[in-house]
Amino acid sequence: MKTNLSIFTLLLTFATAVSATQTIKGYIDNEWPESRYSDHGDGTVTDTVTGLMWKQCSEGQSYSGGDCDGDASNYNWELALQQPASVNSGGYAGHSDWRLPNINELASLVARDRYGPSINLERFPSTPAAWFWSSSPYASGSDYAWRLSFGSGGGSYNYRSSYYHVRLVRSGQ
Repeated sequence: MKTNLSIFTLLLTFATAVSATQTIKGYIDNEWPESRYSDHGDGTVTDTVTGLMWKQCSEGQSYSGGDCDGDASNYNWELALQQPASVNSGGYAGHSDWRLPNINELASLVARDRYGPSINLERFPSTPAAWFWSSSPYASGSDYAWRLSFGSGGGSYNYRSSYYHVRLVRSGQ
């Protein structure tokens, strides 16, 4: 019985994650409207508040006609830190200085007025409601690094060997 309950719980959790839709909280002001982001039409947007330029798609997805196609890839922390070099060798959107954001930069994308995912889907389409790596190591343990959930908008640290999604950023100009 315990095994059946565990399998049922696992399947229910998976089904919920796959079929989740974004929920807007009407009691929190929207500080992340589409107008906050300048869309360059090439798969990048610039946050007019922070000045950071972001890839609209998670790594593993491809930008096409204003949408992100495919599934977001998963990386352990070491591979997440190496992913920008792969993107920079091709010069995505005419730039070759993409990098993994630190935890504060990544947290600047969290739209607190929504969850599942907690990000502006007009500017960051098809973002999984899941964990994303930051470049920030955890100071109290060399086996850990900071991550952020676009499911809930919260952050925490976890083992660097864990696999999560990646979104790249560059300093705006």
